[in-house]
Amino acid sequence: MSLEVYKVLHLLGIMLLFASLGGMAILGLRGGDDREVKPIRKLVMSSHGIAMLVIFVAGFGLMARLGMMGAGSWPTWIFIKLGLWLLLGAGIVLVRRTPEMGRVWLFLLPLVGAAAAWVAFTHPPI
Repeated sequence: MSLEVYKVLHLLGIMLLFASLGGMAILGLRGGDDREVKPIRKLVMSSHGIAMLVIFVAGFGLMARLGMMGAGSWPTWIFIKLGLWLLLGAGIVLVRRTPEMGRVWLFLLPLVGAAAAWVAFTHPPI
């Protein structure tokens, strides 16, 4: 696949990730009978998992297209991005276990995403 296809897939995964995190936060704030919420929660959780997989695969596809998968070590910013990816992956558990903090998660998790975008655009030499 071309570099552009990997970029679009990566961005699609990111959009789906934040849609699922926002959906889970709103679902937690809404509350409700578990029988009523369970099918929606299942859909949101599965979309989060699919998003994480798409981001991961497309990210490594981008690295391969950019020639970063060869011998030698990866730049530090790649490890930072992987750490932020893991944090956003764990974000769904945080949102699920603390639904009363839904308002906080709606603003805090996008800040983690903004940090990941900053690292991707600037490639800080840390």
